Formats: sequence, structure tokens, C-alpha cells
Amino acid sequence: MSEFTPLQSNLTPTPVLYLNPAAPPADLYGCAVQRIKATRDLMHSLNCLSIKGVADQDLSHVANAAHLLLQDGCDVLDALQWRIEG
Repeated sequence: MSEFTPLQSNLTPTPVLYLNPAAPPADLYGCAVQRIKATRDLMHSLNCLSIKGVADQDLSHVANAAHLLLQDGCDVLDALQWRIEG
């Protein structure tokens, strides 16, 4: 069994979400691409919105979601890089 790596987006003392760095490289790549593209699409939607009438908390929620997706995607890309360089 491989050793799982906690995601950096875990905010609790005991990590809950983990990454399997031993997963096939194609799976790691697909996971990273999914999260990074979701972040891109979220930011595109935000860019197309009129800022008038948008509450500060709404912007904070979008920024938080984008950060979580992007951080997870970067964690997976790091694991893939370790595998490639490994």
C-alpha cells in the first residue's frame, strides 16, 4: 500500500483529504487538470460578471473556492513532478 500525502488545503490538525502519489501518472495529470480548469472556468465567470451589486462575501466565497481547487491541483502536479523526476 502506498503512503498517502495530505493535501495542503487541509485546515484541521488531523488531515482529512489525501493524495495518492503512487497513482498512475495519467490519473494524477487528469486530477490536476480537472481542478485547474475548474478554477479557470470559475475565474472566467467572475470576470464576466458585473461587480455592481456583488456582495463582499460573494467575492470571498468565489476566491476561497478558487484557492482550494488551485491548491489541490498544484499539490497533484507536485506529486506528478516527484514521480517524473523520481
